[in-house]
Amino acid sequence: MRRLLEIAGERGLFVEWSRDMGERLRAVYEHEARTITLNAWMSAEQQRFALAHELGHAWHGHTYTGRIHLDAEAERLADEHAASLLIDPGAYARAERLRGPHPAAIADELAVHPDVVVIFQRMLGRSAPAARRRPWGGAGWLQSHQDLTA
Repeated sequence: MRRLLEIAGERGLFVEWSRDMGERLRAVYEHEARTITLNAWMSAEQQRFALAHELGHAWHGHTYTGRIHLDAEAERLADEHAASLLIDPGAYARAERLRGPHPAAIADELAVHPDVVVIFQRMLGRSAPAARRRPWGGAGWLQSHQDLTA
């Protein structure tokens, strides 16, 4: 979590916690205020993913549009950004060699949720979307990945 908070600071983002977000809302990114608010009632694992996910929204400059199709794309990009921040590719490769390709086994080895591993594996199997014209954010190994359609 410490490294994610450092990344937020490096990107000029303020992170706060709230106990008033209810049971369903996990986190919110407010683009104009450059603020990420996390639900303080979540577990540490949930908070890590939520912060990494909201850092993805900030990286891509997302704002809520109210249009489900566009929001689904924004959520996918934020999830991928989160996975790139939470999983080091070298550690992933070692975990896969040790535990095999099953997401839950790899997740246990990497101390992340299996869904994060599934997102990461999906990213490894395809190129950057044409809709994104800038380099992948966050993790250094993704920053050199170029969109071949640009």
